[in-house]
Amino acid sequence: MPRRNFTDPNGVQWRVWNTVPSPRTLLSTDFAGGWLTFECEGCLKRLAPIPDDWESAEPARLLMLCEEAREVPRHTPVSYLQASGGNKDQGSEPSPRH
Repeated sequence: MPRRNFTDPNGVQWRVWNTVPSPRTLLSTDFAGGWLTFECEGCLKRLAPIPDDWESAEPARLLMLCEEAREVPRHTPVSYLQASGGNKDQGSEPSPRH
């Protein structure tokens, strides 16, 4: 699973990765094909569908995508994320139900 990091103009460090649900997961149509997850210390966001160019996008493009993403509640404690190196395995993020 590709992962990227970037820093926004306020100095906030973001991690971004694609999340692809299992075929049996019941999701809204928008999220059925997967989404980008953006995460920083105090925020979790999702953007669907996954943009084709995100893996090779310049940091300015990642910032724009992050700004378009919708903030969602965090279900995994930040302390767990820090202990695991700040990244979750693919599919471990709770599925969005919209």
